[in-house]
Amino acid sequence: MLIFSVLFFNLIIGCLFYGLPSESSYNTNIDLNFENITFSSIRKEDQVIQAFIFAWNGYKKYAWGKDELEPLKKNGSNSFGLGLTIVDALDTAIIMGLKKETNKAIDWIKNDLDFDVKNDNVNVFETTIRVLGGLLSSYNLIKHPILLEKAKDLGDRLLSAFIQSTSPIPRSDVNLKTRIASNPSGYSSLAEVSTIQLEFRELSRLTRDMIYEQYAMNVSNYIHRIGCDGLCPYLLDVNDGKFIETTRTLGARADSFYEYLLKQYLQTNVDWFREDWNNYIDLIEKDIYMKIGSDYVLGEIEKDKTFSAKMDHLACFLSGSLALSYQNGINSKHLKMAENIAETCYKMYDTPSGLAAEIYKWKEEKISSDFRDRHSLLRPEAVESFFYLYRVTGNRKYQDWTWKIFQSIQKYARIPEGYSSVKNVYETEYITRIDKMESFFLAETLKYIYLTMAENQTILPLDEWIFNTEAHPFPISK
Repeated sequence: MLIFSVLFFNLIIGCLFYGLPSESSYNTNIDLNFENITFSSIRKEDQVIQAFIFAWNGYKKYAWGKDELEPLKKNGSNSFGLGLTIVDALDTAIIMGLKKETNKAIDWIKNDLDFDVKNDNVNVFETTIRVLGGLLSSYNLIKHPILLEKAKDLGDRLLSAFIQSTSPIPRSDVNLKTRIASNPSGYSSLAEVSTIQLEFRELSRLTRDMIYEQYAMNVSNYIHRIGCDGLCPYLLDVNDGKFIETTRTLGARADSFYEYLLKQYLQTNVDWFREDWNNYIDLIEKDIYMKIGSDYVLGEIEKDKTFSAKMDHLACFLSGSLALSYQNGINSKHLKMAENIAETCYKMYDTPSGLAAEIYKWKEEKISSDFRDRHSLLRPEAVESFFYLYRVTGNRKYQDWTWKIFQSIQKYARIPEGYSSVKNVYETEYITRIDKMESFFLAETLKYIYLTMAENQTILPLDEWIFNTEAHPFPISK
């Protein structure tokens, strides 16, 4: 039944295209034209597609081939040199059925994506989740052979991070041209080393070469074996593989470790992933999941073991993971916990701009954000969780919340050249902008908003597809 459903989904995607998606015959037949349509008169899901096209066109005009658009300078940034926005956003364009955008991206990947060009380091984690993940998910959707060819080439180069390490922990950086791995700081974050397994396992599945999965799985096995005293610190010494005592958090540098415990279980059916996931959720509930006033907060345990009522917007991912856990029958109490956290995450958007700040703190039962943390990068974690909760519960309030956030993005982040990050979500009279349109805005934020607002809720069913931490879907093989 699973194989039939996956094939059926690919058939539906294929119906959006002419012929077989091969090098010789790949083409699309959907061409959405919004030029003469009143914005408020079209369906909500089509308004999201229009927003994606607008962002894509700004990137295409000013930054094509660069990693990300700098809309204020009308230029592109190129820290990776891998066309991040093109590869990261490709599967969103495919899912939305966009002909011109998909074909242009495929042409660039075929003719211009060359991993030998940039003689410099790239971060293994970011490259894996955005570029490798984007190539693999897009290949699964349309089966264009160049996507898998490029994914294998990239995977071979990234393996250096594992092979050249003195411990089971991979090095943080790789020079893709020379294939020399390094770790300038001497340590790697927990999220970096534990959030690459879905992608390497999928590469093994598609190429039938187990070496990618084996190296990535060694990391998971190692962390499982050494364990943590409670929740895990967020740093590991790459030389000896030992944890470095740091804050215990669900925010930056730790978040997706927990996310991938659940998702690796769904991808592999290996029991200890499920056991570790459940055990860590119990620890989260006991140690950092606190009700402060009317809000359920995911705080942190500081290095001195004290509790801090500080919550990153990044931590909102847990709500969606808990909903997914509930849907898969892992633990019935996880749904209520997911709903409570989602309420808090939605409250983060209760600002004058309707955008959420990066980090919040609770003092005397009141939520606030320090001035340095009041920026918004248009992150996806809240709308990601609303997507999961809407799929799992059918409660339309999650659609309403998502739509309200989308409208705020349209009002305060959209500028003539594309979309910009916002420096202070509490200001609306004069918007101070950050000169960057993150690739994840197209790859994740707009994708999750689209999937939540789509009338067809059978697109990418959660029992057949699993999303990596960059919102790239892989089919579940059981």
